[in-house]
Amino acid sequence: MKKGLFLKELTNEEDKKLFTELYETDEEFKEWVDRHYELNVKTDKLEKHNPMSSALEKELEAMKREKLHLKDLIWAKFNQYKKQKMAKQ
Repeated sequence: MKKGLFLKELTNEEDKKLFTELYETDEEFKEWVDRHYELNVKTDKLEKHNPMSSALEKELEAMKREKLHLKDLIWAKFNQYKKQKMAKQ
C-alpha cells in the first residue's frame, strides 16, 4: 500500500479517511505519494549497497532531496484539503 507510509503518521481515523479520499480523488496527489513510495524503496536499496561509490552517494542524496520535497508537498496539500473539508462542516 503506497500511501501506508503516510497513514502510519496519522493517529486520527478521520485524518486517515481524508488522506485516503484525497489519494483516490486527486491525481497529482496520488502521483506524489506513489513517487515518494518509489523513491523510498530505491533509497532503502541503495543504502544497503556497500561500498558506496561517489556516483551512488550523489544519486542517493538527490533521491533523498526529491523525497523530502515530495513529502512537503504531500503534507501541505493534505493540510489544505483538511482545512477545506473542516470549513464545509
